[in-house]
Amino acid sequence: MITPLASATNLTAPLKGVEILILDAQTVDETKSTVVCPSVGIKNHTFTIRTSAALTGAVQIETAHAYDYTGEWNPLGGGPIDLSTIPAAAAGVGILQLMFSNVTFTAARVRISTVVAGGTVSASYLGN
Repeated sequence: MITPLASATNLTAPLKGVEILILDAQTVDETKSTVVCPSVGIKNHTFTIRTSAALTGAVQIETAHAYDYTGEWNPLGGGPIDLSTIPAAAAGVGILQLMFSNVTFTAARVRISTVVAGGTVSASYLGN
């Protein structure tokens, strides 16, 4: 069971070992996912980016010191991910998994940093 915090919207505290969808079939530039706030016991993080087809656009995984931070969030894992580099399989779905090990953070999200064209992008989070 995933328990969103009542004091904030678009925020979740994921359980260890439970994959959650944080961005669902979006295309609009600057769309932000649900903010993930893993507990300090979660040190291994997997973000899965799924595309509905071969498409263009970019997403950025970001972190901040607080879930409600209104300034510019910090990139996690380098610069934006160019969605055109994710090959779409025969079914038309492309999948890219990004794993970050032995690290903790207070809040993370996925943001569409360049408008998505030719399909949609989704993202999920899994912490262990």
